[in-house]
Amino acid sequence: MTMPRRHKGNKGTALILVLWLVAALSLVVLASAHGIRQQTRQVGLGLERLRSESVLDAALQLAAQRLLAEKGAPARYRRQRMTLGPHEVWLEITPANGLVDVNVASDALLQALLQKTGGLAPGEAAILTSRIRDYLDPDDVPGGVGGAEAAQYRAAGWPSLPRNSSLDDLSELKSVLGMTPALYEIIAPYLGINGQQRIAIGSAPAALIDALTGEPGLGARIHSSPPETQAGMLLSGAASEFFASATAGGAQAVRIRAFVQMEGERWWQREAWIDLSERPDGLTPWTTLSLEPTRRVNKPEQEFNP
Repeated sequence: MTMPRRHKGNKGTALILVLWLVAALSLVVLASAHGIRQQTRQVGLGLERLRSESVLDAALQLAAQRLLAEKGAPARYRRQRMTLGPHEVWLEITPANGLVDVNVASDALLQALLQKTGGLAPGEAAILTSRIRDYLDPDDVPGGVGGAEAAQYRAAGWPSLPRNSSLDDLSELKSVLGMTPALYEIIAPYLGINGQQRIAIGSAPAALIDALTGEPGLGARIHSSPPETQAGMLLSGAASEFFASATAGGAQAVRIRAFVQMEGERWWQREAWIDLSERPDGLTPWTTLSLEPTRRVNKPEQEFNP
């Protein structure tokens, strides 16, 4: 009588093992399917990025050609759209003289930028401004409020030391003691190297004008006004010390940001800095100073007003 019971027990054990095996195989299949979906999605995104990049590069080239045709006219900030085949490309064109040059900007302008666009408290903005100054100046003596030179960088265990000279690459600001990657990403759209202490009104992004003046919508009103009236709208305000009238002859260095929406309803952006100075020995009549990788972004309206 005991033999049949053992036989039934063996059958039950075998059934449990089979069920465990089926469950394990199911998990493997699900994991594999998830991995395949992820890989397929990544491949699809990669192909979409390449397609968007070809469209964006064509738009950047055409925009540069148009700027060359306007060379000599007063530089001005603008947004415009361009149709390339089935795609509508959004363009934002910002002359360098409409941005903040940290190499020569006043402490007041740097503090206002860090406070009103970066969201820092007044004391924090003052300290970081001092540290930016110390990062650039040639001496090794901390200046201002909370300044920092090599000794302070070493004491903080910071991975870099002050440059002690002007910036050629604005991304080096991320090496300043206390500058976070998140803060840099916020202020970066308003930075440019132009050798000017003040911002040219007609060349400045509307969002920068709004932030520095504390008057939402003022930048848009200025850009929609005749050039001869723009200075009067701004130079008498509290932020008048930050701005200057447009200079004759236009700007040589210009930032172009191009945006396109692909079939997947995702927006892609490519950014280029170009120098419109003549280069007879170059492949193009202009010089490409930098070209950022194509990346996914928000809708252009959100990028224009970060």
